[in-house]
Amino acid sequence: MRSEFWCDVCCNLSLDIAREAELTPDFNHRHQNSGYHASRFETGYQIECQCQFIKESKSSGCEFCKFLDEVINTFIPNQTSHGDWMLLCLREDSTFFYLNPSNPDTIHGRTNLQGVVYIYRSTDSISGQSRSAYAHIPVLPDIALPYSEESFNYLKNCLKICTENHNVCRQNLLSPPPKRLLHIGARGDGSARLYETPDDFREPYVALSYCWGKSNVLKTESSNIQSLMQGFSLKQVPAAVQDAAHITQKLGLKYLWVDALCIIQNNTMDWEEQSAMMCSIYEKAYLTIIASSSNAANVSFLNHYARPMTFQYRIPDKPDIILVARAECKNGHHFDSTAGIGNPVVPDPTMSRGWTLQESILPTRAISYSTDELQWHCRSVRSCECQRKANDQQVASILPGQSQLETLRQWDRLVRIYTQRQLTYPEDKFPAISGISQLVHKQTGWQYLAGLWKDHLIYQLLWERHSFHPFVEDTDTSMPSRYRAPSFSWASVECPVTTFTTSLNAPEEDVILYEDARLVNSEILLSGVDPFGRIEPGSSLTMEGRLMKGVELHNPTEDRYYATYYVLLGGRDLTFEADIQLETFSFTGSNGLPQRSARRSARPADQGLIELESGTMVSVFLLAHGRNADGTGTQYFLFLGASPSNHDAYERLGVLMMGCNPQEGYNWLDFDDIPVQRIMLL
Repeated sequence: MRSEFWCDVCCNLSLDIAREAELTPDFNHRHQNSGYHASRFETGYQIECQCQFIKESKSSGCEFCKFLDEVINTFIPNQTSHGDWMLLCLREDSTFFYLNPSNPDTIHGRTNLQGVVYIYRSTDSISGQSRSAYAHIPVLPDIALPYSEESFNYLKNCLKICTENHNVCRQNLLSPPPKRLLHIGARGDGSARLYETPDDFREPYVALSYCWGKSNVLKTESSNIQSLMQGFSLKQVPAAVQDAAHITQKLGLKYLWVDALCIIQNNTMDWEEQSAMMCSIYEKAYLTIIASSSNAANVSFLNHYARPMTFQYRIPDKPDIILVARAECKNGHHFDSTAGIGNPVVPDPTMSRGWTLQESILPTRAISYSTDELQWHCRSVRSCECQRKANDQQVASILPGQSQLETLRQWDRLVRIYTQRQLTYPEDKFPAISGISQLVHKQTGWQYLAGLWKDHLIYQLLWERHSFHPFVEDTDTSMPSRYRAPSFSWASVECPVTTFTTSLNAPEEDVILYEDARLVNSEILLSGVDPFGRIEPGSSLTMEGRLMKGVELHNPTEDRYYATYYVLLGGRDLTFEADIQLETFSFTGSNGLPQRSARRSARPADQGLIELESGTMVSVFLLAHGRNADGTGTQYFLFLGASPSNHDAYERLGVLMMGCNPQEGYNWLDFDDIPVQRIMLL
């Protein structure tokens, strides 16, 4: 039943009233052509109007419009008389609106064009309201500051639900513990000591994930390990570690794992051994604390004071009823990575760092102290203080029981996310994702080949450079200053990549990919003890398939774009986007004749684009094809150049995906007359 008194502007913020009002004669046209429009959509009802309508309705006595007007004045402090708009959305589970000011700079000093504001009743004021005129307003908890008891209670409640109810989150404590842990002293003692765990150690411990930053902080080295094992004051460790120790103690636990202190940083063997255990360390931790809001170890995440802008409103004649408007949480698992560099939201610092990706994926359960709120995730659920759904763009996981196809898709998504992040030391490209690689191997049995999976190698070779970057100004691809991966691996270039299952060019699920090449042999030369870690030059794949030689690569004749070239294949002029800018190099072939090929260039793009010399030849290797029932489809090629280090082997230059539609004259490229041969990729 509709309220006896309802507002024909805001519908009392009630979805039921809006639906009934829609049936009222002329309701939807009452304000037509005057800056007001109401309409039904799939999951609710929306009202779009100029903010001036809210002011006029407020003057007529609508309490809800009085509230909305106060909110608008708070979020758009410098309004124009008729230029600012709002879109009010009424749903079964939420009420929110978008503000679209005529001057976007007026939303708390930022340049976003729209601000999303959620409307709810505070949990502090719901007593006795169940039958009130405000009972339809959703009830949500307020977002507390990180150091508060409310925040700690949120963490404890998440832990209780997970440990008591989530079967998939149950942990096997029989596996070996981390080699070292910090033993935290009694609460208030302020002391700790480095502790070497015995093989039969089975006590729960907390792990910390954080950004090191550039500050010089206490870390374990060969020279001070004995001193740290004797004990030290927690005042000596950076603020983020102090915060993690404080939470550990409040949870009634005694042990904390922190990489800087539990790994001997200047001992290569210890570093490699412990880095190879990351999968187990985070998986077996009772809880992982992610210091998401701290950009350096010496920055406290518990003393982080930023929270979404909030406005509270007490109904004048009902002071026990509190309506709240809160700007949406936009960080952590709500972050929209598709918005690109124009996105006014700065991501959590941990979201832009390479090492912290696996530290968020591997834990059985984790609490993230994000910029806007606390966010929880375990193997069963994702939740947060604001109670909004996570953005799937930022979510990827390798979970027990997944199909192999789903595991491959999740791996590809992780690679896409990972290559958008930065590393202080570029040679850490494989070690920083080693734990995830180990987890995939453990669950599938697949063989790891320098960032690719042998069991799905043809798919895995179809990665592409992706110029879009969600965090920083778009930068052209660069080469690592030191060798870290063979050219066939996505880790060989410094740029975001898309993999086959995440690419816009990937076929539909019902399109079968037919493999036209196969792996004959692989040789991955490890530089340490971690089979998923750093590798040495000389790593190679031997492939068998059809190779078209002597294809000339041309510079564009008109507009030049980074690493973009033209090639003539099967009578078709095609655009080829290389993995990185190319350059011509000359050498003497095995037949004793001079030859020209293309190779990857280490020259930075900001020093200008490189002109290929006439007669620069490449080879085209047919990898696979996908064919539809109507004869259309796609052929997938690797473009290869002679390897500068071994002219009889090849270096990957990039991938070409060629669409085929014979009815429109785009014929399949015929490789049938080319003999099958073996080639080596370096």
